[in-house]
Amino acid sequence: MKYILDRAYARELLDHANQLNPVPWYKHSLNVAKAAEYIVIELTKKGLNLDCDIAYNAGLLHDIGRYKGFTKSVIHSYDGYKFMDELGYQGNAIICVTHSFPCEHNNIETSSEWDLVPSYMKDELVGILNKNGSYDFYNKVITLCDALADENGFTTLEKRFISVGLRHGTNLYTSIRWKGFYEIKEEIELLIGKSIYSLPPGIEKTIYAKMEY
Repeated sequence: MKYILDRAYARELLDHANQLNPVPWYKHSLNVAKAAEYIVIELTKKGLNLDCDIAYNAGLLHDIGRYKGFTKSVIHSYDGYKFMDELGYQGNAIICVTHSFPCEHNNIETSSEWDLVPSYMKDELVGILNKNGSYDFYNKVITLCDALADENGFTTLEKRFISVGLRHGTNLYTSIRWKGFYEIKEEIELLIGKSIYSLPPGIEKTIYAKMEY
């Protein structure tokens, strides 16, 4: 599985995408990358064979599909997959998809506004998820960090979920989706022997920060 290892190249791709569609997702991506590095460093201390450059760059580029502009639901994941796959980085391409599905292959419809996704995209997204089997730690870390970071910095899952819910609404499957994030969180915390909230600096400030909605 090929991933981007060069941080400068990954940043060039992100910067170019931001020029095409300059919105808050850019800063969010920078913070996801930083959070992913903090977590992977701890996982490597526990003996897992992971690469911080892979994790950091995957965090930078997980939302690269937003270069096309605003899209609802997980359409940006499809666009990101196509973009990275054409460049030859299948590992990064898959993460563009998996970060939108914290429950892995179960409950695909938990994705926000799944009914707005064209049928051919649904088929391809489901096919990508099924083809690549269970999530590895790169997929899990980026999925978790997508909820740990916003454009302002680092935040708790709880505050991030409420902020997104207020802005985009919830549905019948929201609680199932949230559970997927918590399952990843608990697995990683069991391995590193500490709370993930102890890793990103300044995360406690989110307690006092204004809710984005």
